Amino acid sequence: MTSAEEPLAIRLPPWVRTLGPVLLALWLAEVVLRHQAWGRSLVPVVVLTGLVAVVVGRMLSWSVVGSADGRLTVRNTWSTRTFLRGEITAVGIDRAGRPARGWAVFLLLDDGTRHRLDVTEAPFFGPSHDTLERQAAAVRAWLDGRAHAHL
Repeated sequence: MTSAEEPLAIRLPPWVRTLGPVLLALWLAEVVLRHQAWGRSLVPVVVLTGLVAVVVGRMLSWSVVGSADGRLTVRNTWSTRTFLRGEITAVGIDRAGRPARGWAVFLLLDDGTRHRLDVTEAPFFGPSHDTLERQAAAVRAWLDGRAHAHL
């Protein structure tokens, strides 16, 4: 689905966006239906389930969306930031974070900082190399004002 307003869109695959809520619902059903197995108090389990639901919900919103007017909106786990084309000096692939969580595409900003794109995070570089390269190339194409890309 390519549009003039969204020449770049990198999102989680549909199967991931479906599987996350299904697994969360199965876990919640297990907790509710077999609450005796969890002990006398369900409070810690309910709190933990709520926290997991927040993290899963936030992960499902991971995306990188570039608009035709030169804005790149990056929705990561705990932040959403919008960058202008002129603020981005390079796009690369490197370790996803500290401690090392795998690999991801990152933006190098004009102030010298790097901003990771969580939606591109992959646990291993070898098997994910082609996907990471394709995602980085799509962001570079958007940065250069070239072709539409939806991954």
